[in-house]
Amino acid sequence: MEYLDSLTDNQKEILESFQNLSGEDDLEKTIKLLQRFNWDLEKTYQYYVGGELNESYIPTSSNNVGNNARRNSRRQQSTNNNNNDHPIGKLIELIFSPVRVALSIIKYILNLFPDSFRKLIEGPDSKNERLTCAEKFIQYFESNYGEKHPEFYKGTYKQALLDIRDNYQFLIVIINSPEHDDTPDFCKNVLASDAFINFVNENNFVVWGGSVNDTEGYKVNNVFGATTYPFIGLVGHQRKRAIIAEKVEGLCPVEEVIDKINQKYQQLSVQLQAEKAEERERELSRIIRQEQESAYEESLRKDRERERKEKEERERKQREEELAKQKQLEYERKVEEKKLYKQKLAASLPPEPNDDECETAQLSIRFPDGSRVIRSFRADDKLQVVYDFVESKDLDPFDILSEITLVNTFPRKEYIDKDQTLEALGLCPNASLIVEEKDEEDEEDEE
Repeated sequence: MEYLDSLTDNQKEILESFQNLSGEDDLEKTIKLLQRFNWDLEKTYQYYVGGELNESYIPTSSNNVGNNARRNSRRQQSTNNNNNDHPIGKLIELIFSPVRVALSIIKYILNLFPDSFRKLIEGPDSKNERLTCAEKFIQYFESNYGEKHPEFYKGTYKQALLDIRDNYQFLIVIINSPEHDDTPDFCKNVLASDAFINFVNENNFVVWGGSVNDTEGYKVNNVFGATTYPFIGLVGHQRKRAIIAEKVEGLCPVEEVIDKINQKYQQLSVQLQAEKAEERERELSRIIRQEQESAYEESLRKDRERERKEKEERERKQREEELAKQKQLEYERKVEEKKLYKQKLAASLPPEPNDDECETAQLSIRFPDGSRVIRSFRADDKLQVVYDFVESKDLDPFDILSEITLVNTFPRKEYIDKDQTLEALGLCPNASLIVEEKDEEDEEDEE
């Protein structure tokens, strides 16, 4: 983006720090807001959160770490003023003044880019590189002051902000300057004190610490506008937005540190508990609404399932009815065809021969209803003529569409080769036959 390319490195760091603290994603809006307050991070953030400025939170200078270095330099300079009154002292001061200024400038630059320069000078430390800023602080504290301290948060500052937002907690931020003269006293008599540890535990604070010499620690330092060390900040939330609630700068007795933090904590914890109660109510309402919606969806699902089964049942019955109707129509059509066929058979049968005309076969045929018919056929008639004769008769109780088979029972023999003559089948001069039913299903099974 063009407007991002026009920013200086320092402005980019302030922009990133503001976004980490506020969670604002609109880059153009954020840049315009910072420009409005001349890139003063603290003023901009307070205006962003509440629309008003708290003068007590405005840093005395925009060059945070540099101011601290210059303040220490001025303190050292005032100590040496008495020596400067002497001519030799003035000469020494004149000689070493450029050197001191150069060293101050170099120290200031190193503070701006501590990690990069340290890597170039000392070489990479792969084990230390894997540690977060908070873990490095814990390692530093325990190696120098022991393991008695509050439970320090090990993640990033941004992760700590998210955790206290989700869990409705407060965050105590400790920005450490290892080179500062008051650091040992602060770590031993404040952070490692029973009073401070108990205060943190009783109020369930999250405690994050970092060194101003670390990249992340330096960015957090910019967020708080810390100018004096040691530094303690209290972060809370209002409507899910992080706010800087209190800052304690410089070495103070532990009782004073606790008192300052506790005053702001008590003021904001009431509102935080109210927000927590509202959130619980919203969550409860959401759960109830979700359960109601789930019950409604389940009811709809059951209704749809019932309607689907009813529709499938109706369609099944409709298909069965249509199939039965088609079968009935087909059956009736075949019955009519069979009746016409019987009439044609009766009309096309050759007349019964006389005994003196030719050699005959006198057959006694028993029909399905128990009646018996005796009829003569020519010996050279094919078995088909006998079948035609039988099928031209009424075969009750057989179904009209039933297929028939002519059999001899003693011994049992079926006569099914309709192209054979009666003489060839051994039915001359006489024989007894029985008409048996053979339905279509039996024929399909045999096939």
